[in-house]
Order: sequence, then structure tokens, then C-alpha cells
Amino acid sequence: MTIKNLSLFNECFGSVKGETKKLENAHLTQLQSSSLNFESKVPQLEYMCLMMENIVLMKKLKGNVYAGFQKFSRAKNVLDRFQAMTQYSNVYIFGEEDVPMDSSDGIHYIPLPSNSKLIREWFLVIDAPNFKSMMVAYDLDGFGVYKIEESRNFKGAKSSNPKVVEHAASLLAPHARSLQGNV
Repeated sequence: MTIKNLSLFNECFGSVKGETKKLENAHLTQLQSSSLNFESKVPQLEYMCLMMENIVLMKKLKGNVYAGFQKFSRAKNVLDRFQAMTQYSNVYIFGEEDVPMDSSDGIHYIPLPSNSKLIREWFLVIDAPNFKSMMVAYDLDGFGVYKIEESRNFKGAKSSNPKVVEHAASLLAPHARSLQGNV
């Protein structure tokens, strides 16, 4: 599948069973759930990703970490965490190339074409032999709708089912391998 037509959300959302839960005022235990469909805003997505990132760092996982921030500029605030992950894992960040990134920092930056479906998606996929987890969310609003970007609405899924995570990783891996040398 071409990077332009790839939608991790479309490919994975239906694989996670259960009704969609609204997470705006959810208790932290709900956000830590290993599997759920959800509707949320930016702070809940940040928390879910932070928990997953902490596992990579604390357990020093060796594997692949794929992250999509929609725009490279949205990754700037967490680059130190992703740079730390490069000590153990291969790290790939996908996004619109709206700012220049330092390709010498150990992270592989995968620029998305402007018409790519992934530009509307925020995702984190951790594919290691001893830990598999993924979160993917579709941006229902897009940028520039709210004065405070954290108010944007997302619909997504989170899963630690190895088959779901491996499927997500298999969709991203070819683009990471083929594009990382062009960044």
C-alpha cells in the first residue's frame, strides 16, 4: 500500500473489539487499558503515549518504535524521549515536513506527502519481541479549528494484541525502510 493511501486508523480500528468509550474525563486506569476503542482529546492521547514510551525506556526494549505526530513540529516537545529510545530501539517518526529535523539525532524521519491519509492520524506502535502495543487516533477536527490545539477531538483504538500490533507494524515498516534514506 502506498504511503499516500495508508490509513493505520482504517486498518486497525475494527480489529479492536468493544464499544467506543469517551475518555475526556476518564480515570487513569481506563487510559492504561491494554485494549479499547475511544473518543478523546489531545491530553488523553499524550498520556496513553507517555505510558507506552515509559515501557520502552524502563525495560530498554529492543525493537521498532513507529510514531506519527501528523506534523514534525508536533514532535519537538518529546524529541528527547524518542532520542533516548534510540539507544535500544529503531525509532521512526512520520509526519508532514513542516519544520526541518536533525537527521543526526538517531531518529529516522519519514516525511508524508501532503495528501497522505496518515497526516490526519496520531499513532504510536511499539513492536518488540517481549512487548507489543499500539495506539492510533484519527483527528476529527484538523489543525487550526481551536485556539487551544489540545481541544481537538480524536477517535481511535489502543491494543496490545500481538496480531493487531504486528499488522500495524507491517504496514509502516516498508515505508520506514524505503524512505529513511531520503530524509
